[in-house]
Amino acid sequence: MRFRLPRPYTILITRTGETPIAITLRPLPIMLMGLVLALFPIVWVAQLVGQNGQLAKENETLAETANEVLLDLETLDSEVEDLRERAGLPESNSSSARPQATSPQGGVAGTADAESLFELAKSRMPQIDIKLEAQVRPALESTLAEEAAQAAALPNAEPIKGRLEVTSEFGLRRNPFGGSSYEMHSGIDFRGPTGTPIYATADGIVVKAERLGGYGKHVVIDHGYSHETLYAHLSAIDVQAGDRVKRGDLIGALGSTGRSSGPHLHYEVHRNGRPVNPRYYLDLDDSVAVRE
Repeated sequence: MRFRLPRPYTILITRTGETPIAITLRPLPIMLMGLVLALFPIVWVAQLVGQNGQLAKENETLAETANEVLLDLETLDSEVEDLRERAGLPESNSSSARPQATSPQGGVAGTADAESLFELAKSRMPQIDIKLEAQVRPALESTLAEEAAQAAALPNAEPIKGRLEVTSEFGLRRNPFGGSSYEMHSGIDFRGPTGTPIYATADGIVVKAERLGGYGKHVVIDHGYSHETLYAHLSAIDVQAGDRVKRGDLIGALGSTGRSSGPHLHYEVHRNGRPVNPRYYLDLDDSVAVRE
């Protein structure tokens, strides 16, 4: 069966004594207009539903972002607490008041809107900032300064630049001046040419710079934190008692003064008033030659 377009209709309106008025009706345009008018509410509702779906999706995205911000703030708060512990401060009340993951909790889960989450994040930020700036930062700076000073006072630099040649180790050794007896050697001997520059191995204050006894010309530096170093048999001394020195400062020159069998530096490290093996502090290459 073939589909046929509806034919147009003509309507005549007449009045006695006047020319008739003809009105032609074309069904197709009228049908199309009716269809458009019928579909308009459906299209409007579809657009409204689409807009509402887009808004819902945007709200969901905002809520996810707000959740991420809150999680980041919790992580930041935890890191501030770690810094507080590093600085030696007591644990804050805010951290102890927060429920732990293992604490019994429950209830029906509800959906938190983005605005409430952002308000919570906004209220948390000043608390963390005050804790960091007013409490943790000053104490941490003091702690780090103390740690830096302690590190600078650790005698772990080399007293002679270049390759070091060890001629006598720390501990028991045979008497270097002959005989079959053994003696306690309280340092390490480094051989070198007379006049070789000798440097402080850490920050400190010179407490001795003199020529006396078997050490000959020698320098003693108090580094604090229970550490002292001694540099003996020098040919020259370039500091005096009371001088404050930094790691790497020139303090004298290698020599053979005092009880010495040849040019070398006798180097000692004392901890809590007792000599300890300088190798515990020096990064000496295993290939360094050792000669007795």
